[in-house]
Amino acid sequence: MKQFLLAAALLLPFTLQAQSQKPFSINVKMDAPPGTKIYLAYQTDGKKIIDSALQKQGVFNIKGTASQPLNATLVVDKDGLGIQKILKIKDGIDALRFYLHPGNINIKTSELLANATFTGSTINADNERLKAMLKPITDRQLEISKQLRAGDYIVDLNNTTANRPMTAADLIKLKQIKHESDSLKAATNPILKKFFQGNPNSYIALVVFRQITPTHPDVNEVKQALTLFKRLSPAVRNTAAGVEYYKSLMDIKNLAAGTKAPDFTQNDTLDRPVSLASFKGKYVLIDFWASWCSPCRAENPALVKVYNDFKDKNFTILGVSLDDKDGKAAWLKAIRMDGLGWTQVSDLRHWDNQVAKLYSIRAIPEKILIDPSGIIVSRGMNADQLRATLEKTLAAK
Repeated sequence: MKQFLLAAALLLPFTLQAQSQKPFSINVKMDAPPGTKIYLAYQTDGKKIIDSALQKQGVFNIKGTASQPLNATLVVDKDGLGIQKILKIKDGIDALRFYLHPGNINIKTSELLANATFTGSTINADNERLKAMLKPITDRQLEISKQLRAGDYIVDLNNTTANRPMTAADLIKLKQIKHESDSLKAATNPILKKFFQGNPNSYIALVVFRQITPTHPDVNEVKQALTLFKRLSPAVRNTAAGVEYYKSLMDIKNLAAGTKAPDFTQNDTLDRPVSLASFKGKYVLIDFWASWCSPCRAENPALVKVYNDFKDKNFTILGVSLDDKDGKAAWLKAIRMDGLGWTQVSDLRHWDNQVAKLYSIRAIPEKILIDPSGIIVSRGMNADQLRATLEKTLAAK
């Protein structure tokens, strides 16, 4: 099952512990027509931040504060469209993803996407170096995404579905695309591992480390990940992101099958508090998802079938959404469209969702099955695996 490791196409935040705020200054030097505006978009503490600047003496300058590196995006608006309209455009946006961090970040470019160079930012210089190593692969992956959109396919290669009737030719095409996509992913891993091994002092090596370790590691994989983690320099390990990731590895070990599921309370769609403890006595599947997560949405039909088949057999589902406040309407619409008949909760804080942090969720969809006494049965299963587990478990009762 393909998963969303990050929340949205333009905003890719780490969830980090609170640190003191320090000033940053972004200076973009580029040739641009009069009236051009640059937008800065990022997310921190569960909030979306959008700032902008007009050019003054050949430079766009945006200032603010940040406590640690955050993934952010710069978007150029030459036509006065405004950021909301620009974000709805699928192709042709002049945008740059980069790391926002305290200090001066100087960017020189003719076009953000084409040839941006960084000075005064080791993190971004390292990131651009890694992007150059991966460019042949990422260029082809972008072409595959365009093919999927052009074919009106749902972008989840593990589910051969589309927004229109499928033909035999569609199925053949999707099979070919999936094979190539898997091959590209396999080709990415050696490049990432090489960068990690050769750059122990780089913050980007920590980012890479998160990508090359399993999304749902078992106990042995956690031990291997901790060994790899120690290869990073102390300075990198002790960043907020390093401390957070180390904690998540330890949490995963402490949240393995056979351990007690931590209780929590969040509000449902009508703002009524709902606790996990209120479901005690039933098998409960905690389903971490979001309206914007296409793999989550693609699997929902199968999950609905499981729910309908077992809801009268001492089983239920508790959905935890990683939508944000601006996406509440989309969350409610997705519940209706997908026919999700079970309880849904969220604090509408995106990747800063407190339940997601409590359970060290690094990717969605993620499912955790809990038995009637509150003990974790398993985590990381898909709908088919859930069905098999329930058939075996409930048949024995």
